Amino acid sequence: MAQDPLKPKDDGKIKMPSVTTSMNKLPPSLPKDGGKGSKSDKKQREKDLEEDQKIILRAMKRFERCIQAEADNRKNAVEDLKFLNGDQWPADVAAQRNTDKRPCLTFNKLKTFVHQVSNDLRENRPSIKISPVGDQTDIEAAKMYGGVIRAIERDSRADIAYDTASFGAAANGFGYCRVLTEYESNDTFNQVLRIERVRNPFTVYRDPDHMQSDGSDMRYAFVTEMIPNDEFQAEYPDHQQISWNPSGTGDTYKEWVEKDRVRVAEYYESEHVMEDLVLLSNGFTGFKKDLSEEVNQLIEQGDVEVLKERKAERKVTKWYKLTAFEILERTEQPFEGMIPIAMAVGDEIDVQGKVTYAGLVRDAKDPQRMYNYWKTTEAEVVALQPKAPFIMEEGQVEGHEAQWKQANTKSMPYLLYKSSNVGGKPAPPPQRQPMSQPPAGVLQAIQGAAQDMMAVTGIRFDATPNERMHDESGRAIQELRRSGDIGSFHYQDNLSRMIHYVGKLLLVAVPKVYDTKRVLTILREDGKEQKVQIDPSAGAPMSQGQTMQGMPLPIFNPTIGKYGVTVTTGPSYATRRIEAADQMMAFVKALPQTATLVSDLIAKNMDWPEADQFATRLARSIPPNLLAPDMKGVPPEVQAKLASMDLLIRQMTMERMQLMKQLTDQNADRQLIADKNSKDFDAKILGIVQKMEQAQQKAEVDLGKHIDNKMLEVAHLLREIHEFNQQKDKPDASGSEK
Repeated sequence: MAQDPLKPKDDGKIKMPSVTTSMNKLPPSLPKDGGKGSKSDKKQREKDLEEDQKIILRAMKRFERCIQAEADNRKNAVEDLKFLNGDQWPADVAAQRNTDKRPCLTFNKLKTFVHQVSNDLRENRPSIKISPVGDQTDIEAAKMYGGVIRAIERDSRADIAYDTASFGAAANGFGYCRVLTEYESNDTFNQVLRIERVRNPFTVYRDPDHMQSDGSDMRYAFVTEMIPNDEFQAEYPDHQQISWNPSGTGDTYKEWVEKDRVRVAEYYESEHVMEDLVLLSNGFTGFKKDLSEEVNQLIEQGDVEVLKERKAERKVTKWYKLTAFEILERTEQPFEGMIPIAMAVGDEIDVQGKVTYAGLVRDAKDPQRMYNYWKTTEAEVVALQPKAPFIMEEGQVEGHEAQWKQANTKSMPYLLYKSSNVGGKPAPPPQRQPMSQPPAGVLQAIQGAAQDMMAVTGIRFDATPNERMHDESGRAIQELRRSGDIGSFHYQDNLSRMIHYVGKLLLVAVPKVYDTKRVLTILREDGKEQKVQIDPSAGAPMSQGQTMQGMPLPIFNPTIGKYGVTVTTGPSYATRRIEAADQMMAFVKALPQTATLVSDLIAKNMDWPEADQFATRLARSIPPNLLAPDMKGVPPEVQAKLASMDLLIRQMTMERMQLMKQLTDQNADRQLIADKNSKDFDAKILGIVQKMEQAQQKAEVDLGKHIDNKMLEVAHLLREIHEFNQQKDKPDASGSEK
């Protein structure tokens, strides 16, 4: 074989052939014991390797079939995205115009049309609703289920996944989102569900035989990715870095074999297996394999009884991560045979079994090209045409020729000319000819191209004022908008189908993923959070418990009963609440006398902090009969029971009032007796005090008299002593002292 002159000369060595898909045989792998083991272990390993080989071969054949079936749609979708991104001139035409130095302008109006559809879907995003089915569920349990799904959407940022899929449907004809399982955190074994966006829809390869527009009946699908060699070696150190060879148009990487990266593919497939179906005494009906450890323990203890058991066919969703040689990872997904990839499409047309997917761009390319061409022609005619010459008499520029030669290339502050006479009269100064206007046909072609874009897309307004008629009334504008919405309503309807399928995936996966007793924070319809305990072993779908602090805590068992999925489209709850408040205010302004009767409802729908407390305080001033619930739709036996309970409550209220009156009377009697006893006690104390005072006074008087008598006796004694001393000092008759 001759040497290729564009390649370096070989060095004479024999090189190994390149790896192709025909070589996809599993390499022999030694077990951990180095090949030592029992014969039964070796046979089991050989059997496993043989089974893996079958899975890989089946996946490779299916992948090749997906590439062949999707080739045209992928090619057209890539062209649509490039056109939407601004590549709107044919390469040969653009090259010729650049060579001729002619303008090649692009006025990309298609992004506005696509955003008109995708942003309308964002404004009125469909929402998942859960309703009870059968007699083993109730409305409250369905509300709890819906709250769990809304919490999953919030934690997953599902709005980004939905918006990306809707943009893909409007732009290139199809978009996707995925439902995955992952661990709640790095330090737990609890798993949670997540909704993930698919930014590049060309990385998804779907079953070409599916019939549903949302992809709910797919039997298999692929999601491809490119992993750097070092990350691949770190994550899968025991596997070889060999990539698949096939690739489809539009995928991120044209080649599957690269120098520093390895291509792997996630492969989903649906299988049918025979397993044991059981009916438990707590109302659960399902496969025995899905029972949690807690329920199995209750069965062993006899608290839960197996009422019926039989063999039944079960659909199982298998997931593999593959290279061309090996299965890197595998697991069973909790989606009951459904492929967890939801699809949103734009226009879907089946022509003799060949399905074509298209968005807004596909049919608007030619009108957009015509618009670019005629706008460029207008620019050529007006802006790039030579400047009009001056008309003057012969000899008027004599002496100023250099200045006049530059009149069309430079901006002159003034131009001088030589005056002359014609027929004895002064000749007029030089005059420039008026600039020619673009032909009327060009302007009409521009308007026609703009109208063609609106006609093929079905959108009347593209947010530019020039497309609006000045004589249109508000009602006419609304009707035109409505007709435009009808022309693109299938995009919204297809997105609703995709989200409906996402709801079905979540509905079947929640009981299997949330299979342990745990407390979740769910999201109510009004956007408020609520704590709820998931308990797969509870005997009822909905019951009431309490936290360790004594606070009420709802208990929800998602494994009991059946539920249905519906999708509603419209403004969010907050938007509807604000609109309701505005309409209520308008109603109250029209009928002011009703303001006091509905003031609590108006306050409840207001968008300000503490609005609920504001409404609660206003509700206390409203008559109780206005706050009574409406009995419409309530069964007669329930109404009779409620009426009897209401009568019983009234009787108990009257008895309570009577008891309160008797208690009040007894309290009054006790108060009188207490007052009398208090007065008697005060009187007795006063008498005792008076007697003590009298006794004290008498004692003081007696003591005073006694003291006076003693003082008199002392005075008398002193007088006698004094008289005795005087007589003793007097001399007697003999002259001597006594």
